[in-house]
Amino acid sequence: MEPVKSEGRAIPGYSLKQDGTKVSDEQIKEWLMEGMEGEAYAYGYRKLTVFLRRTYGLCINKKKAGTKPHYYRLESIV
Repeated sequence: MEPVKSEGRAIPGYSLKQDGTKVSDEQIKEWLMEGMEGEAYAYGYRKLTVFLRRTYGLCINKKKAGTKPHYYRLESIV
């Protein structure tokens, strides 16, 4: 008998802005890429979260902002 794994909650694929509109994860990835090319290139996940909140008005968790940038930093260098 194999152990049962909990799948957890499905990833919604979007975040909300302060006015309640949905923003897709793809758009957030683009904003992160633009930010890392500009002023936010040396930011950690906490500062990236503040950058997204202040610049684009997102209601986003620091953990969500921190999961994507490491992959994109490597991708942008190559």
